[in-house]
Amino acid sequence: MLYLALTLVVVLIAMAVFVAFRPNSFLVSRAMTIHAPPEAVFPHVNRLSAWGAWSPYEKIDPDMEKTFEGPESGKGAVLH
Repeated sequence: MLYLALTLVVVLIAMAVFVAFRPNSFLVSRAMTIHAPPEAVFPHVNRLSAWGAWSPYEKIDPDMEKTFEGPESGKGAVLH
């Protein structure tokens, strides 16, 4: 019984040390190659209301509520 308790304490200490030295933030990124000229792609990215046609999050949660502020496209356009 003492051996089991000691093993558990050692494992918990090892886990605590491992977690303590991990970075407190992380980065998740995704990349994709689009075989089209920038002039063909930019209008789809620039107009936030068009993002639903290609955004992977639209398929994950099609019922999400989106609100738009500012101009329809370009600088100052905001999607919440």
